[in-house]
Amino acid sequence: MKAIYRLLPIAGLFLASQIVIGTLPASAGDLFTVKNVHVDVTADSAATARGLAQAQGQRDALTQLMHRLTLPEDWSKLPPVDDQMAQNAVSGFQVASEKASSTRYIANLIVSFQRGAVRGILSRSGVPFAETQARPALLLPVLEKDGTRILWEDDNPWRKAWNKVDLSGAMKPLIVPLGDIDEMNLVPVDKAVSGDAEALTALAERYGASDTVVALAKASPRDGKTVLDVTATHYGGPAPQETIQRSFEGDTLEDAAAQAAQGMLTSLGIQWKRQIIVRDTRIRELNATARFDNLGEWQKIRHGLGSTPLITGMDVMGITGGAAELRLSFKGEPERLALSLAQQGLALSSDGVASAGPGPDAGMDGAGMTPVAEAGDRGPEARVPEEGGFLTPEEQQTTRRTPMDAMPAPGAGTVPGATSQGAIESGRHWVLKVQP
Repeated sequence: MKAIYRLLPIAGLFLASQIVIGTLPASAGDLFTVKNVHVDVTADSAATARGLAQAQGQRDALTQLMHRLTLPEDWSKLPPVDDQMAQNAVSGFQVASEKASSTRYIANLIVSFQRGAVRGILSRSGVPFAETQARPALLLPVLEKDGTRILWEDDNPWRKAWNKVDLSGAMKPLIVPLGDIDEMNLVPVDKAVSGDAEALTALAERYGASDTVVALAKASPRDGKTVLDVTATHYGGPAPQETIQRSFEGDTLEDAAAQAAQGMLTSLGIQWKRQIIVRDTRIRELNATARFDNLGEWQKIRHGLGSTPLITGMDVMGITGGAAELRLSFKGEPERLALSLAQQGLALSSDGVASAGPGPDAGMDGAGMTPVAEAGDRGPEARVPEEGGFLTPEEQQTTRRTPMDAMPAPGAGTVPGATSQGAIESGRHWVLKVQP
């Protein structure tokens, strides 16, 4: 067991006060936990150095987290992080490793943040941000050196470098396969580099991944240093991705590989954020029929909708044994919503049928959708069907609206085409189902 701490201000310093004993909730896919935060501080005493280092670690971690969630062109708009901001946003931290002398403190920290607090910081700064992780992809790190390519070998420094990076908390999570005999035979290095679709798909399915990233790093000496020219190529997945190419330099091959692994992980995350970040934060609505064959599929649909940050509200208009009529409120365009839902294993598609609603002059905006209001307005309570069907007792009382203040108020913040209750009928009908 490891202790979780929270920093408390005492006599002008942030000293660590133990509050909980247990494991830090840093599950796979936890965007709001930052690992491998390195601190190294010297002070008059070990206690002072520790307090200063942990305060510094929280500031650095919050800065890293804001960079993780946003795009590079918006980083200049991010607020400077001070001790108070970091303390208010932190939910807990864990000391992964530490060394101390009488005046020096060195440690690697894991810092977790309150989702709502970080959202507030970014929203007040006017910086668009992403909260939807891509589905994990399989990573195959291939190293080419002196005309030889290696993938599964134990002495592959490129593979070792990736294993030292926090892959689960990235915007584009990656999985490095174990590399047992069966996997080596299934995808030898030549098949990985050539992008053998059948072999890569079979290996990805072993790990529950929908796509594979082959990261080919070509090592060469240059001016007494080692240069890695890296090409990351995607295979499979719901949508094609552009190839990423970058170069990295280090004193040794291991140094270059460490820089390249972190750098390519960042680039993959930026590529994903460009697809998912919403700059138009107006709330839109669409009508969809959720189709399911059994209770398990309906529960997966409910969970997926509840786990998609772009969705700000859901009305269950009616439900039968195999379908539910939904009205979804969301930020952004339908295409981004569909991409976000795909990460939850759900497929959203238009059935091409126009739903009853406003005519062509009703102010439709983009793909047949009508903006409801700017984010920040309050909206009506959700409606539920007379008969619960597969709804839980709680769902029969109300349906999810998160956050409530993202919904339009009755008679306020509406646009042409809104009903008297502030609701909008979309010009297209959609179908939602579990991906095969």
